[in-house]
Amino acid sequence: MKKLLTLLIFSFFFFKTSAQKTIQKFTLSMLQDSIQKVINDEKIVGLMVGITTKDSVIFSGGFGYSDLENKQKVSEKTLFRMGSNTKMFVSLGILQLQKEGKININDEIKKIAPEIKFENKWEATNPLRVVHLLEHTSGFDDMKLNAMYTLEKFEKSDLLNANQASLICRRKPGERHSYGNPNYNLLGYLIEKITKNPYNQYLSEAILKPLQMNSSNFNLFSKNPNDTKEYIVRNGKVEKVPSVTLIGGPQGALWSNAEDMIKFLQMYLKSGEPIFDENIINEMETPHSGLGAKAGLKSGYALGNYYTHFYNKYGMRGHNGLVGTCFSACVYNRKLGFGYVIANNSNYGGSKIEELIHTFLEQNTPKNPQNIQILDEKAIEPYLGFYQFASSRNEVASLMDKFSIANQFYIEKEDLYMKKLFGETEKLFQNTPNIFYRKGMNIPTIAFTKTEDGKNAMMMGGTYFEQSSYVWALIWRGAMVLMIILILISGIVAICSLIGAFMKKVAWKQIPKRFLPLLALGFFGIAASKLLEKQQFSYLLYKLNDINVDTLIIFCGTAFFGIAGLICFNFALQSFRENKNRFYAWYWMLTYASVFFLAIILFANGFIGIRTWAM
Repeated sequence: MKKLLTLLIFSFFFFKTSAQKTIQKFTLSMLQDSIQKVINDEKIVGLMVGITTKDSVIFSGGFGYSDLENKQKVSEKTLFRMGSNTKMFVSLGILQLQKEGKININDEIKKIAPEIKFENKWEATNPLRVVHLLEHTSGFDDMKLNAMYTLEKFEKSDLLNANQASLICRRKPGERHSYGNPNYNLLGYLIEKITKNPYNQYLSEAILKPLQMNSSNFNLFSKNPNDTKEYIVRNGKVEKVPSVTLIGGPQGALWSNAEDMIKFLQMYLKSGEPIFDENIINEMETPHSGLGAKAGLKSGYALGNYYTHFYNKYGMRGHNGLVGTCFSACVYNRKLGFGYVIANNSNYGGSKIEELIHTFLEQNTPKNPQNIQILDEKAIEPYLGFYQFASSRNEVASLMDKFSIANQFYIEKEDLYMKKLFGETEKLFQNTPNIFYRKGMNIPTIAFTKTEDGKNAMMMGGTYFEQSSYVWALIWRGAMVLMIILILISGIVAICSLIGAFMKKVAWKQIPKRFLPLLALGFFGIAASKLLEKQQFSYLLYKLNDINVDTLIIFCGTAFFGIAGLICFNFALQSFRENKNRFYAWYWMLTYASVFFLAIILFANGFIGIRTWAM
C-alpha cells in the first residue's frame, strides 16, 4: 500500500512538472499567434518579421497588408523603410575605408574635409573627429524640424549643406552622446569624397551586393511597386498617408525586407563573414568617445551600433529606425548566435513585438551571470548628490528635458539609491567602483566620473547628467509650476470679473486685462499642440517646411505669448494703482509677472515666434 501511495505521489509530481514544462515552452506557432494579437490590438496594418541564427532562418515573412486598399499582403520580399538602420551600413562603410587606409576614425574633420563648415569653439583643444560623428558625440543639434521630410521628389541630397543650421557644437566634441542625424549626413559626404562615388553606390557595392541583398536600396522615396504603403491610426481609425521624401539619405534612406535583412544579421552573427574582418565588427560594437566610454561603460552608443534590451536576460546590439510611419529594429546577440528584424507601416513603435520575439529566443538560454560587488562607499562618496540631465537631442526641447529629467543619489544602509525627481526610487548595484547596474538590467549602465573641467558627471545609458544644486532645482521648477497655476487660476478670476462687470462692480476696461494671461497660455497651448501632433505623427513634419495654416498657428501662438508677456509687464506695474484691495493687487501683479517671466524663459529657449519654415 505504501509503495502504491509513493508511486501515485511520484506520478502526480512528475506529470505536474511535465505539464508545467509544456506550458512554459514558447513555440514559434505561439509566437506568431501572440504577434497577431498585438497587430489586432494596435491596429497595425502590416508587419515584416525576420528571425535567424547564424546558420539557419527561424522565420521570414510578414503579417497583415503592405497595401490595405488592394489587399496586398506582407511577405518576406515586401520592402519597408528601415530608417536609422542605415547608419549601421554607413558605419561599416567608414570602417572598411579605414581598413584600406583611406580614413581613420580619429581624423580631424577640419583636416580631411575643410570645406565642411561647422562651429566648434573648443576646436583648439577638442577638435571634431570622425569618431564623434559615428557616435553622436559631436555636440550637434539634431535636424531642424523643417529639414527632415518633404513631399518633393529628388534623386540626390546636398549632404554638405543639408543640415548647415545644425552644425554647431553645443558641447565639447567627445564629451557626451546626443543623437543627431546631421552626423551621418556628413559621414555620407566623407564616403563620397573618398570614393568619388555617391555614398549609396559605394554601400551597395561594398555591402548589398556581396551579401546578395538584391532587393534592398537607398532610395530617398518610394519607387518600387513592392514598397509598402504607409498608414497611421488616428482616433481609432486607420488612415493612409503620403510617403514622404527624406532630406538627406545616409541617416535613414534604406529600404529592405525580411529576406535581405536576415542576410545582414547573419553577417554580424558570423562576426563579419563573408565580407568583413571580425576586428571591424568588434570595433563597431565598442564605444570609443564620450565620458561614459572613457569611464568604462560598454552599454552606450558605439559606431552606428548600440546596446539595447537592458531588462531582458541578455541584451542585444544593433539599431532601430523611423522614417515616415515605418518603425523598424534590427538587433542581434553574437554570443548567443541569434538576431531579428521587424518593421511596420503603421506608426507603431514595436516594443511589444520585440519583447515577444526576445522572450521566444531567450527561453532556452543559460543564466546570464552578473558581477556585483559590495558598494565602495569611499569611492562613491564624492559623487553623491543631485544630477541634472544635460544632453538634449534637440536644443528646442532642452527646457522640457531639464524640467522633467533629474536624479538624486544617496547611500542608505550601505547601499546606493537613485531617486528620480518625478518618479520612483531604485537600488543600484556596483559592478566596479563608480560603475553600477540598475535593478533588473543585464549590463551596467551608470557611471560616475569627472569632466575635463573637474565637474562631477553621471552617465546613464549613454546620456549625460551634470551635478547641480538640489535646492535650486526645486526652486526653479516650483516657480515655473506656480506661475502656470497662477495663470490658470486667473481664468476663473477673470470669469468672476466678467460677472462682476455685468453687475457693475468691476470696470469693463479691466476685463480684457484679466483675460489676457489665460488667452496667452491658451494660444501657446494651441501652437504647442500643433508641434506635438507633428512629433506623434512624424511624417507630418513635411508641413513645417512652408508657410501654411499649421506653421502660422505655431508662429502666431508662440509670438502672441511673447507680446502678451511685454504687455503683462506693464499691467504688473499698474496693478497696485488699479486695485484698492491689496490681496487682488498682489494677486494680479504676480499673475502678470508670471506671464512676463515665462515669456522671457520661453524666448531664451527659442519658443517665442517659432518660424518653422526658417529654422
